[in-house]
Amino acid sequence: MPDSVQTQSVSDEKYSKIGQEFLRSFYAILKTASLYEVNNNRYISQANEFRQLVAEVFTEEPNLVFVFKEGYFFLNDQRIKSDPGDEEATAYFKEQFESLNISGFNIFSRADSREIDRFIFCLTHFKAPQDKDEANSLFKDKLEKLQIDNIIPVKIAESQANKKASTHKSETTRIKARKTFFNAIGAVQEIVSQAKSGNRINLTKTKRLIQSMVDQIIESESTMVELTILRDFDEYTYIHSVNVCVLSIVLGYHLGLDKKRLSDLGVAALLHDIGKINLPIELVNKPDTYNEMDWQQMRSHPVFGVKTILKTRGTDLSSVRAIATAYEHHITYSGGGYPELLQKRTPCLFAQIVAIADSFNAMTSGRVYHRKRMSGDEVITNMVNRAGTDFNPLLLKVFINTIGIFPVGSVVRLNTDEIAIVSRTNPNDLVKPEVKVIADRDGLKPELKIIDLSTEEAADIHITGIIDGDKYNIDPANFLDLG
Repeated sequence: MPDSVQTQSVSDEKYSKIGQEFLRSFYAILKTASLYEVNNNRYISQANEFRQLVAEVFTEEPNLVFVFKEGYFFLNDQRIKSDPGDEEATAYFKEQFESLNISGFNIFSRADSREIDRFIFCLTHFKAPQDKDEANSLFKDKLEKLQIDNIIPVKIAESQANKKASTHKSETTRIKARKTFFNAIGAVQEIVSQAKSGNRINLTKTKRLIQSMVDQIIESESTMVELTILRDFDEYTYIHSVNVCVLSIVLGYHLGLDKKRLSDLGVAALLHDIGKINLPIELVNKPDTYNEMDWQQMRSHPVFGVKTILKTRGTDLSSVRAIATAYEHHITYSGGGYPELLQKRTPCLFAQIVAIADSFNAMTSGRVYHRKRMSGDEVITNMVNRAGTDFNPLLLKVFINTIGIFPVGSVVRLNTDEIAIVSRTNPNDLVKPEVKVIADRDGLKPELKIIDLSTEEAADIHITGIIDGDKYNIDPANFLDLG
């Protein structure tokens, strides 16, 4: 592994760990300060732990920025992984930040222990009035009176300005995402061609492509997820591999994996079905239910996948992870599935992630193992019923929170009698995604109308049900801006 990559991986993992510890420690010290004085031993112990975490950040950065934006907490631009046990802490900070009309705090390395103590007690005991603008002004005045100069609230307006700046780049981002997505399809075609001809597959180019995909997902997750509704039947095998790759990276990102592991996950997901090149094409594309002989052949593709990946030029950590994923992605969380193991065990993390993405895309596409394409809510219900046996319950919960109750591409009916397609999910409120209205009572609309159901303007509009798009010959890809 190159030194630069290894250093980046260590740095990302370090920040991810520090971020989670910081969230917990910050919450703990604020709660302690609400009960004890600054000279109390319990507060002193908690304060020492908090200062050590802050000092650890200062060894590499001149300041520490802790903010809540776009539905997540960040520590110096590194998204903080949040476990179920952190719900109380995250709810507390969301409420505090909202009441003060801020998105977080910027702590400079010049802040000494006494200034940090003054800030902690100020934040703990400050009674914010209902008027948010007044609360913001009074809080800043309080910080100034206490001579807290090196800990500055981050205005919401600043994050909104960043959002506006990113809006100007949205079209460029969309173009880059499309290019990356279709380049990935081309990469799968090239890999399959190399493997079928008996040549070793060269993953160097693919790894660079996956790294670009990871960057795209971090920059604009929804843009990449939007592309996964493509289901061209002539190119299904290739598109399925790329869709699973995108969905796997997105899930890994929400689990807090660093960029190096996300790249490895992307490669593994892209190659998860590579073993199918050894199966008859008519079996792979068979639209009907498999008989026992079909299943006997299909169950061999994980082993074929291992053999194919082993032919790559060199075996590094990324290839090893891809091999494990190819072999285990049809082994269930409880140890069942196939290939049949001599001793039941839980599959590796990457295989568990890919299994969820693979099943979701296969069922929503209506190809391979599934005679009819299922709606997003039907798929989610199906998968939830298999949690604990086929799928890791925690990973599945994170996945559902990521893609929403109404996944991108779902055709829905609104209480206004309009028909719409879900274009973006809303992680803060799963039942209120962004939708594109495509029809009203009189039929198709010539101009699409975009409605964000989570806004105040759309407070009276909500989804009343799911519509079978196939029944009405509605292909969501024709209405979303996929290029």
